[in-house]
Amino acid sequence: MQRRVIGDGRALLTRFTAGLPSAARQMTSTSAKEDLKIVHDEANMEFYIKLGRHKAYLQYDILDPQTQAVDLQHTVVPEAFRGQGIAKVLAKEVFEHFIGQDREMKLTCWYLKKYYKDNPLPEYTAKVIPS
Repeated sequence: MQRRVIGDGRALLTRFTAGLPSAARQMTSTSAKEDLKIVHDEANMEFYIKLGRHKAYLQYDILDPQTQAVDLQHTVVPEAFRGQGIAKVLAKEVFEHFIGQDREMKLTCWYLKKYYKDNPLPEYTAKVIPS
């Protein structure tokens, strides 16, 4: 199984824990000693961030084996960590990753559609497959 750390979110941990309820902040405190990282687990077609015993993740599938276009299917953030920008960080990293690989993306996930609408960058528009 190949996993690559593709982003470092160390500065995000402070922002994540600042707005969390004390129970979630306490759960995250053990993670504070570790770097918060975005990992690409290619074998499971998933990008994720470990959040203590939990993880936020974005899953995809290969839409077209010939072109290697991907279907970005869904993004999940544990309830205690919602509203802290974690999904946005994952979305940005995934868009940048696949654009860097010159791969087209179909946006099935409602959150990724929203992210794209809120960030209509030309490099995104060039790679997003219209619905």
